Amino acid sequence: MRTYDKVYNLVKKIPRGKVMTYGQIGQMLDLNPRVVGWALNRLAKVKAGFSAKGRPTSGGKPASTVPWQRVINSKGGISTNKLMNIPLDLQKKLLEREGIAFDKNQKIDLKKYLWK
Repeated sequence: MRTYDKVYNLVKKIPRGKVMTYGQIGQMLDLNPRVVGWALNRLAKVKAGFSAKGRPTSGGKPASTVPWQRVINSKGGISTNKLMNIPLDLQKKLLEREGIAFDKNQKIDLKKYLWK
């Protein structure tokens, strides 16, 4: 199985309303966390399948079944706002739709939402 496919298969298992970190996935798959990020960033067609408001645009459903938005950084924050191929705050909006709350510092409570 290809490396990115291993990442996608694990990310697909993250339940709605839960998150994992890049490092957590990297440790489980014996990968550098950056590789996890690259794999998820490669899903550009998924990201392009959403409008700036986070609504699906590809026939009413996302272009992929990989819930990339459920992977966050080790501080409980989102890192996708730095990427040009993802609309600003899209990841946050998708997570909030799943019932995940952010604090005033735009962080997620990992004790509450981290999936192990």
